[in-house]
Amino acid sequence: MTTLLTVDKLKVSYPTRTGMIEAVRGVSFTLGKERLGIVGESGSGKSQTGRAIMGLTPKHAIVTADRLDFNGIDLIKASAGERRRLRGKRIAMILQDPKYSLDPVMTIGRQICETLRTHERVGKSEARERALAMLEAVQIRDPKRVFDLHPHEVSGGMGQRAMIAMMLIAGPELLIADEPTSALDVTVQLDVLRIMDRLVAERGMGLIFVSHDLRLVSSFCDRVIVMYAGKIVEELAAADLKHAKHPYTQGLLNCMPEIGQNRHPLPVLDRKPEWAA
Repeated sequence: MTTLLTVDKLKVSYPTRTGMIEAVRGVSFTLGKERLGIVGESGSGKSQTGRAIMGLTPKHAIVTADRLDFNGIDLIKASAGERRRLRGKRIAMILQDPKYSLDPVMTIGRQICETLRTHERVGKSEARERALAMLEAVQIRDPKRVFDLHPHEVSGGMGQRAMIAMMLIAGPELLIADEPTSALDVTVQLDVLRIMDRLVAERGMGLIFVSHDLRLVSSFCDRVIVMYAGKIVEELAAADLKHAKHPYTQGLLNCMPEIGQNRHPLPVLDRKPEWAA
């Protein structure tokens, strides 16, 4: 399998008045044309890992790595201009909630066209046609109507589909999805996942799927990385998640309710100091 991304000892730190906060502490993994899930609780460092790969950490963040390589490009040494050319074109990121990620004063169609025209020399009419085709590809029934709407005029599920269309319009090789279904109800979640699964398979992309939902990741991804306190504590095939060896992963699995079983009260995760060491 061709390796698209190599991450070796990635660290993300933030200086504060009380000292250095280490959000990501030596994360290492590789990614090919597959679906890799990164799971963990809020604050475990999974979103910070994705943002560091994208180059979207705040200016005061300190990002280091022994190696952060995307298809032969050293992302640590890449200039700001090189990073901008990569973002949206070769690496794209679906953010968590379209209410906060889409520009509220621009129509959905204009935002998708802007993404395309930033990276490709196309006229307005061609950009519009490709944007409409992309909206149709993410199963929006009336793309011409949605094209002219503002983000507040569509539902959460439709907004997330529009976000996916905007991130895929330029044909990226790597897609990072940061909890793309967390703001959606269960039925819409399944629709969005089916769309992403089909598009990733058709386009031969690599996907990093960031989530706190172990059950969702186990059914959608090929491999899973489990993070705790900024570190990877376990990596395994998604199909083997129920046979996880690390007590933290086992604890997360045990905390999930199961239909048909009386588990009241639910088990409480017993944290060990050595997990964060």
